[in-house]
Amino acid sequence: MRHPEGRRKEPPRKGLRQTHYSTRTEGVSNRGTKRKAQSDLEAPRKRQKTESVTIPHNVFSFPELRPSSTAKPQHVLVPISRGEVIVEGVAIKHIAKDLVKYQPVVINGELHCAPLEMVLMVMTAGDSVGENAVVSPLAWTDLDDEVLLIMEMPEKCMNLFEYDNGQIDEGLAKEFMRQLVEAAIQIHKAGVFHRDLKLENILIQFSDARLIPRVRIIDFGCGCFVMPGYRSYAGTHCFRPPEFNHRGTYEAGPTTVWQLGCILLELLSENTDMFTKGMQHCENFLTQTIKKLKVSEDCKKFLKSCLLVNPDQRITQEQMLCHPWFRSSVLPEAQP
Repeated sequence: MRHPEGRRKEPPRKGLRQTHYSTRTEGVSNRGTKRKAQSDLEAPRKRQKTESVTIPHNVFSFPELRPSSTAKPQHVLVPISRGEVIVEGVAIKHIAKDLVKYQPVVINGELHCAPLEMVLMVMTAGDSVGENAVVSPLAWTDLDDEVLLIMEMPEKCMNLFEYDNGQIDEGLAKEFMRQLVEAAIQIHKAGVFHRDLKLENILIQFSDARLIPRVRIIDFGCGCFVMPGYRSYAGTHCFRPPEFNHRGTYEAGPTTVWQLGCILLELLSENTDMFTKGMQHCENFLTQTIKKLKVSEDCKKFLKSCLLVNPDQRITQEQMLCHPWFRSSVLPEAQP
């Protein structure tokens, strides 16, 4: 149920400065329990061996987490030492050590090893903290029984899963989707496949300087490098693409488009049962669901092109940005 007059809930004002992410099931919102991703159970490919990834030093960098008032952070590769003081304003993700995937990386000719999730975030977030759609990684530390990933925590933000109970008007949904598509293209060009795009992994950041809230992407825990033909699924079950059920394989590009379509449909639909039970329904079911939406025809066509059951017929990420829906005149409702 949307809020009266299309008004959004106010973002939380407290508890923004220090956030702890965990691999355990997180809390509940007005939409119910957050949907948990499953781990990657894919068997090793034949003749496949772990190869190091060469990343320029000015790209693969973690700002030091020592308090500083005005000095620009110095960039370091090594994890923070145990007991080092961590400044406020960061998010800390706790991962059981036996669940951490490591990736060899080559920097300035030297071989290092870092959690894969951090490597993927560095590849996509770039070197400037807070300037990218992807939340910036800062550092990591290896404890006895867990690994801590320390990341940027945007101020004045809330989860899209909880924003207006996850339902918004078409105009605002279009502005969010435009940012998401641009971010998805950037992530893919960096050679990274997020694999778990959903409302829970999208932050909405508020600012007095911006009319439209900013979209930030988090949680690369199911992520991997872009490669052809994935044979097992890692991500949230109800958003896995239908081709995985039909063919036993799926690709990064069409899967990302499918998940973006699921996000938009969930934002605009009042029927959330399909997202709890799964989106692997027949194409006629999806067509009828989209037909009932109270949105423009361009929006319905956009959704249909994202949610085609056949991935070969699905729109591409680049084609999404050029779709007539993004050039239509539907504007976001005024925010209080």
